[in-house]
Amino acid sequence: MRSERRQLILWLSLGLAVALGILWQFVPLPDAKQRMNSLPLYGPGFVGRDVPLSGWEVDFFKDVNVLKRIYRVGKQTLFITALDGTRNRHAVHDPLYCFRGGGWEVAEQESLPIADGGSIALVKLKKDGKEQDALYWFSNGKTHYDKPLEYWWQATFRRLTLGASGAEPILVMVQPIDDTPLNWKEILQAFPQILGL
Repeated sequence: MRSERRQLILWLSLGLAVALGILWQFVPLPDAKQRMNSLPLYGPGFVGRDVPLSGWEVDFFKDVNVLKRIYRVGKQTLFITALDGTRNRHAVHDPLYCFRGGGWEVAEQESLPIADGGSIALVKLKKDGKEQDALYWFSNGKTHYDKPLEYWWQATFRRLTLGASGAEPILVMVQPIDDTPLNWKEILQAFPQILGL
């Protein structure tokens, strides 16, 4: 009797999952493209320019909103990437995979508290005798966090609620163009708009 009951629960769960999958295909969720495009290129203390996607990136980031820019913030030149996985969640993952995929060894990672009560991650990277810093965080435009699992939960819950739970979280990564250590406090002070992503 218990075996039949378990089997019934399994089939009902499978049916519910299929029904939700079909429903999600026909209920498009609002993406974060407008929020990403609202990041200014110019302001007091910073200036930026767009960087086009390379050939392989166009294929890899199919159905993903991507922001790639170079900014001069104070005395720092930064490469900023933001990914919105509303239509292709597989493209947004733990940034440490990206760094390791680029040949970097993650030497250290620190969670830094920011003004809204959230956190961003400062990562120390090493490669071929060079050292570099990077910042990353996930954000829905209001809250910021540096835990990929939290991104996954928030994005999944958003899909389950058909977008009623809030805006799509995106991944933001900041790296210096050269090997200079990042002055993250100066970046956030001179360019606070980046936290609006």
